[in-house]
Amino acid sequence: MWGVLRRVVLLGASVALCLGGQAARASVPLPGDAVQPPANINILLYYNVLDGAGEFAPVRGNGYGKNTRVSIDVQAIRYIHTFNVAGMVGGVQLYQVYTNFLGPQEIGTPNLPGLGSGRARLRHGDGLAQPNLGAFLFPYANDKNGTYLVLGQWFDPPIGSYDKTATLNYTKNMWTFESEAGFRTTLLGSPQGRNLSIEVWGELYIFSDNNGAGVVSPALYANDYLAYGPIRPASTVPARLHQQPEGEFRVFLPFQFYPATLATITPGFYQSLGGKQVYRLQNGATLDSGSRTEESQVFLGLSSYVSPHWQVMLNGEYDVLVHGGPVNRAVELRVATAF
Repeated sequence: MWGVLRRVVLLGASVALCLGGQAARASVPLPGDAVQPPANINILLYYNVLDGAGEFAPVRGNGYGKNTRVSIDVQAIRYIHTFNVAGMVGGVQLYQVYTNFLGPQEIGTPNLPGLGSGRARLRHGDGLAQPNLGAFLFPYANDKNGTYLVLGQWFDPPIGSYDKTATLNYTKNMWTFESEAGFRTTLLGSPQGRNLSIEVWGELYIFSDNNGAGVVSPALYANDYLAYGPIRPASTVPARLHQQPEGEFRVFLPFQFYPATLATITPGFYQSLGGKQVYRLQNGATLDSGSRTEESQVFLGLSSYVSPHWQVMLNGEYDVLVHGGPVNRAVELRVATAF
């Protein structure tokens, strides 16, 4: 029974903080997601992610660290159904996120002449994110040596809570198309006992334009002069937001140290490239948003079965290098069951 649920925790997702239109992804694979599940089952997963950033890194150079605070609580429900496809295992899935920014959000700014250190307070939008719809197929699976290949496709319609006057939006308000491939094999030991495996994922994202975006200038305050109100009032200029394609790569090294409950500890690494965002204003001018998806992140996960039908996974994610985005620190809890 333990092994059945182990093989159904498929194509799991985590979420990353977004800033200035940079949104989290529909699918972020977790360790074990490249293991083929049985056909004709249902999988239900719950996620809770606490993600915070104490610094926003510009495209090049040093980030603004002082007074930066971006904190979000992300909860998600996911449903997966598997079936046979020409002798292979495939499936469909639906993933829905609800987001809640925690407390006031702000970003540190350079010194303001004559006023000292300043900060920008960031308007943010909570609520339901875009629904994520996906399908997947395992063209190769060998349970004896623990080798698998999985191919997946996601698309996200531009439906969800989006506020063009907000600096922080989890929802992009763009059609998003993602293709992904995952490969896993056992390096040492056997899949049924103690073992060390490697799991590698590659993802490509393509986006439509967001025709209802806005260039937001948040109000600036001086730390010692908050009582005097904003130095520059906030404003929003209507614009169309274009995002270039983005690529992601991640590698996990799962070590199953206690086969009785399939307890596993997993270090990992993630790298993303591309995703430059450009605003196109109504007068025909273009404006670089300063937002990219260039992120280097280390990962550590721990998972185990607490009963034959329930698995719990706890993950930590830590950005080590970012260009054009928030420097994230995240803790994620995932609970999974199958029926």
